[in-house]
Amino acid sequence: MKRFVFSLIGVSLLSAAASFITYKVIGAPDRSVACDQASLPEHFVCLATVREWPDDEILWVDARPRKDWEKDGVEGSVLVNDQEDWIDLEFDFMSKMNEGLKPRVVVYCNQSGCGSSKYVAEQLRQRHAGTFGFQVFVLEGGVKALREEK
Repeated sequence: MKRFVFSLIGVSLLSAAASFITYKVIGAPDRSVACDQASLPEHFVCLATVREWPDDEILWVDARPRKDWEKDGVEGSVLVNDQEDWIDLEFDFMSKMNEGLKPRVVVYCNQSGCGSSKYVAEQLRQRHAGTFGFQVFVLEGGVKALREEK
């Protein structure tokens, strides 16, 4: 039993040393959201593509629950989700659009391709995009892509 414990400690120390050396030589693992604009479905967009657009042409829409939006939503974003009263949230969205009509709306939620952002984007596209002339996109990678950028 004693030999087993010493062997286990030895293997653990060697593994830890190998991990540390690998981290120092190669660096931290790449946890970024891989995104290839050409391979995305229609109406999806990479964060790198969004960053090429002028900031004053984008309205960010957070499709997450209110508590998440209040905690770390994009500055200047508007909350529109499928968990709360749609009419009130839609009114807030339209008020924000009336402050300065933005030609692009980017919807994001907690993860890549989550159902909330797709639903919200589709609703905004069907109800308002044609009338007001803006495009609606879903951010590939969701809020994770935004967090990794910071």
